[in-house]
Amino acid sequence: MVITSPDLAPGFQLAGVETFAVDGVGEAAAALRRLLAEGEAGLIVIRRAWVDRLDPQLQHLIETSYQPVVMAIPDGRPTTGTAATRRDLADFIRRTIGFQITFGAEQQHVE
Repeated sequence: MVITSPDLAPGFQLAGVETFAVDGVGEAAAALRRLLAEGEAGLIVIRRAWVDRLDPQLQHLIETSYQPVVMAIPDGRPTTGTAATRRDLADFIRRTIGFQITFGAEQQHVE
């Protein structure tokens, strides 16, 4: 399931994804809370800019949610190969399958 803006919704819908078109972070938070409470989704995708502006309690809930997995996707133009993109993808894979991965010659530093 995808929570996105009305201008991006048709692309997800054409791909056959259940899509919730919302106007802004307030509506996105309400849709996210509803989807989490219903418990039917396996994966919820939401815009990164909205996740960053959610209240801390909801941010903590999605960061620790095992089922469904909530994945934040970046806004704006796609970027390829950036460290942030690789980090986000590695985090998503870790949460989905339970294993931490690295890309190429990168080494994970535990903080």
